[in-house]
Order: sequence, then C-alpha cells, then structure tokens
Amino acid sequence: MKPQAQLSFPLAVMAAALLAAFPAHADDEIDALVKPTSSVAVGAGYVSKDAPRFGQYSGLNQAGTYGLLNLDYRNLDQATGTWLRFRGNNLGLDSRDMRLQHERQGDWAYFFDYTEIPRFEPYTANTAVSGIGTPNLTIPAAGATLAPFDMKMKREALGFGFSKFLGNGFDVQVRLRNEEKNGERIFARGNFTPAFEFTPEPINSTTRQIDAILGYTDKSLQVQGSYYGTSYNNHNTALNIAGGNAGLQPFSPIGLPPDSQSHQLALTGGYNFTTTTRGTFKLAYTRAEQNDTFLSGVPVSPGISPTGNLGGRMDTTQMQVGVSSRPIPKLSLVGDLRYEDRHDKTPIRLYTTNGVSPTTTFSGENEPRSIRTTKGLLEASYRLPMSFRVTGGVDYVEKERNTSAVRVVSFRDKTEETSWRVGVQRAMMEAVTGSITYIHSDRNGSPFYTNVLNCGAVTCGTATAFNLIAPLHLSDRTRDKLRASFDWTPMEDMSVQYVTEQTRDDYANRTVEEFGLRDGRSRTHSLDVSYSFSDEWQGNAWVSNTETSANRADRIAATNTWASTVSNNGRSYGVGLRGKPFAKWDVGMDLSHSDITDEALQWALTGPAVTSLPSFYTRQTTLKLFTTYALQKNASLRFDFIHDRFATNDWSWATWTYFDGTTLRQSPRQYVNFMGVTYIYRFQ
Repeated sequence: MKPQAQLSFPLAVMAAALLAAFPAHADDEIDALVKPTSSVAVGAGYVSKDAPRFGQYSGLNQAGTYGLLNLDYRNLDQATGTWLRFRGNNLGLDSRDMRLQHERQGDWAYFFDYTEIPRFEPYTANTAVSGIGTPNLTIPAAGATLAPFDMKMKREALGFGFSKFLGNGFDVQVRLRNEEKNGERIFARGNFTPAFEFTPEPINSTTRQIDAILGYTDKSLQVQGSYYGTSYNNHNTALNIAGGNAGLQPFSPIGLPPDSQSHQLALTGGYNFTTTTRGTFKLAYTRAEQNDTFLSGVPVSPGISPTGNLGGRMDTTQMQVGVSSRPIPKLSLVGDLRYEDRHDKTPIRLYTTNGVSPTTTFSGENEPRSIRTTKGLLEASYRLPMSFRVTGGVDYVEKERNTSAVRVVSFRDKTEETSWRVGVQRAMMEAVTGSITYIHSDRNGSPFYTNVLNCGAVTCGTATAFNLIAPLHLSDRTRDKLRASFDWTPMEDMSVQYVTEQTRDDYANRTVEEFGLRDGRSRTHSLDVSYSFSDEWQGNAWVSNTETSANRADRIAATNTWASTVSNNGRSYGVGLRGKPFAKWDVGMDLSHSDITDEALQWALTGPAVTSLPSFYTRQTTLKLFTTYALQKNASLRFDFIHDRFATNDWSWATWTYFDGTTLRQSPRQYVNFMGVTYIYRFQ
C-alpha cells in the first residue's frame, strides 16, 4: 500500500524512465508494458479412455473429444495509464475460469471473475438406491438390480471487487464472492447392528463472502480496518429415506449441515519507529453463529430441554503485537506476542436421556469447546566473522480449555509447550551456502481429570480404560527436530539445492503398560537441480523422500492388548527439459512419478494373536510432451501429449458391501493418453 502521489505516474513515463536506466537489457520487457500483447488459443483435445483420477478436477474424466479455448486480452490507454484486461482459461472444459479487470494505476480498479471447479468421485457406485442427488432417497428391497452411478460435485463462484485511492494516504477495497455448490457425495446411515446402508448426501448450498478494507499509509504508519463476513445456506435441510432395513428406518429424516454465519472486525497495521525498528499489531473480533431451526417431527427422548435451535455461538478475540529491530548492523531482533480467546457461548442443554444414568460415561448434554491460546516468540540473529550467522530463539505456546464433568476420553484443561532453537548459516564460498538448525520442544500441562467410568466390565474390562490413554493433542511430548539446507551454484548455469529434516517425538504414557501413542518419527529429503546447457536448452530434476511412523499400544480388555506401528512412506521424482532445436520450434518435456505406501503392523502383547492390515499403495506416473511451431511472427501451433498411469491396491472399498447391496469400486490400474492441438494467435 502506497500513497496516491507515488502511484499515479502514467505508465508511459515509467517505461521511459526504465528505458533510460536499462537501455541494453530491457527493450522487450518495456515494449510489452507500453504495447501489451493479447492472444487467443483455440483447439481440440482427445482423451483415449475414461479417466476418473486423471480428470477428477479438470473435467477430462471421460473418453472423447474436448474443445480447448483460452483468451488473454490486454489494452492500455497510455495517456491515462488505464488498463483493460480479460482472461479466460479452459473455456471449453468444466474447469473454466474468467476474469475481467479494469483499472487506472494509482487511482481505481474493479474486477469481475467467474470460476467453475468440478470434482468427479473416483469411485463408481453400483447401487439400486434411487433419488441420488436429491433429499429424498428410496432403498429397494434386497435383490434389486444394481446399476452404476457416477457421483460428482461442482462449484460455481462469481466474484466482484473494487479499490479506490481516496487521497491523503487513504484507500478502500471491497470484495464480494458468491459460490454455489451442487452434487452428491458418499454417505451412509446405520451402525454395526444391524448394518450400514448407502445413503449419498445431496449437495445444494450457497456460500457468500464479503471483505471490506479501509487503509491508511504514510512514511511511518500503515493501518487497515476491515470487515469480513460469511454466510452458509444449505438448501437441503434433511435427508429423507424410504425403505431399507427395518432396524434403520427410525434413522429418517437425517439432519444435514445447518446454516451458519460469521462476522469479523479487525484492525491491523505497522509503525516504523526508526529506519531499523518496526512494530506490528492486530486486533480482531469474530462472532460465528449457528441457529438454524431443528428438524420438525423427529422423535426425541422424554425430558429433554432444547428449544427450536442449537443457539450455537462462538466469539473469538485476537490480539497481536510484534517488533523487529536491528540495533546494530550485525544484530537482528524479533519479538512477537499473540493471544486468542475462542469462547463457546452455545447454551448447555439436555438433548437425550437414553442410557443416561449415574453409571454411564455421558450426561446427555452438549459440551462447549472454549480455548484460550497464548503464543510468544523471541529471536536473535548475529553475524559472526568468516561469513557465519548464528540465530537463536524461543517459542512458547499455552492453551487453556474448558472441560465438562462427564467425558469419553481423558482430559486436562491446560497444556504448555516451549521450543528452543539454534541455527548456524554460513556462506562457505561465493557459490556455496549452508545452514543447520536444531529445535527442542517440551510439552506438558495440568493434571489429567478422572473420568466417570461405569461402562461395565463387559465393555471396558477393568472399567478404567478411559483413564489409561492421553489424547494425542493433550499428552506430554518431547520433540527434537534437525533441519539442514545446502545451496550450491558451481557455475553460472547450474544450481543445486538440498534440504533435509528429521523429527523424533517421545510421548509420556499414563500407565506402566504404556497404552496410547508411544513415539513417532519423520524424515524428509529433497534435492533440486537446474542446469542451462545453452541459451536454447535448459533442464531441471528433483527427487524427494518422506518417511513418517508412529508406535502405539491399545487394548479391548485387560487380557487383550496389542501394539502397532503405523507408517507412511512417500517417494517422488521428476525431470524437465525445455529447448529450441530449430528457429521456429520450441519443445518441452516433464516426467514425474510418485509412490505413497501406508502400512499398519500389529502384534499381540497379551491375549489372542492379531493380524496386521495389508499395506496400501498409490502410484502415479505422468509424462507431458509439448512442441510449438511458429507459423509466423504472431501465430503458432502447439501440440500436447500427456500419458498418465495410476495404480493402487485400495482394499478399503474392494471388500466392502453395504447392507442394501451397494458396492464402491475403482479400477486398480488406470492408463490414459491425452492429445491436443492448439492454434495461438497474438495481436496488439
């Protein structure tokens, strides 16, 4: 944000100044500013076969021919510095977007934009359920004929915004957005007794956003006052289900996500105390509400006390102050303090009496979730001799939560975490820079509360299971992290970057049996290399590897305990090449591969043996080739070829059948080719 006087230069004057400053290097760039070039690209593409994964978000999900159309229009009135731009991408596909922007630099601007984002469900449902996509479903009797059904969702967003410099350092910005979301997604009703039935959720909602900002800027002070508001309106209030298992028929209607809204007022800014010291601040208040009317005609437990809606309300107060300073040339200091109070003001009422008694683990009341968070940061960085720079810092996070008298899992109302870090960076020579950082964190908190535990020996064994395990986000934890990076430029045309990070977590257990999460590890390596073979040929390559794992122990009863190791390993690599083999030809290639594997190894500690779950992998390889041929100075032909291979051993749905007979399937091997040709015309 800058004062109006600094932004109101005509573009032609700015361009002339740049030409004078860089007469030998910037002719093409300045020509593009003074004489902007527009373009239109029209063509056709062909997808060789149905491609649920390949076209999940682009719309290229079915075999066939697609229209390709891109527009980029730019016009400049040099006398006034007024721009008119229009951009349209993927206009022939379901993933199209458009933007119209009109602005006078340093004075005013406005825009309209439109975006479509599809999502095609990669699993095909073979089902006899009818009414999918509507709030009224029918589940036929057993033995009905199944038919394939492809679920999808689509978002359509329309936006508008404008900005205006008001003079004397003031400016205003307003942005509006309306998004319509339609379709269906996987959902089910039921439980393990008697069963689950396939009941896809209908999607038909509207989300609106407004963002208004009033700003002020001078040499020392920059400040913004803003309002941000949202509203969510679900046009389907309930899912009505006819037929199905007699034991599940009481589960109709089923309430769908309710309407909600939020409002935020904020004041943010910064102040330059001196040329080397700057402060920042933020004050914000948000009120979020959910007071949509409850479903009518739904049987409730006798004696409950709720009124016609939840009356949900969350008030959030945020405050932040920070300062950065360089008191002497070799020393930099940073300090920051943040406070957030999320106060859940939802009324506490009795919603059910089913099973509520002095011997249960719940009370039938809703549980408010308030949390106060305080964060502090101090950091110092000092430049040492021999091109060394050492940085040290401390971070502190304190969270206080409310608690209810009756809980399902262990609970503590306060946690504190302190992290100490120290790092060293050095430019070892003109072309080599390296850094290494070590971070040590300790988290602990207030004593754990003792839960109400009367679920009976049949379910909980010794009736103490709910007090044996500390939840992941509340448990004591020690974390050690080591991060290192290396940048090398051995020659002007080559650069190499390497980054690695390793983390180890140790969790304190509440019992000698060490139930719950015990420890975790992660390791990441990445290497990027780019090389310019000549003025006509450039290449790059990258590889990364990520490994995470966690060990834990659980039990069903006092004589049936087991341990497990859960891991996720991801490997990926890629190469790219750009070149100009002939005067009129440009070519390019990108090859990428990723392989992600999840494993869950289990073994018995006491009691009968347990069987580990099978591993789960997902692999994808994509090859992209393109070439552009210049027909003339302002026209060219572009040819694209994409080969995509997807493979998975997804067993989660492959062995599952809903009670009504519905199955969800995807092809474990998906190979698809895309070929496209586009004519590109450029004009001024």
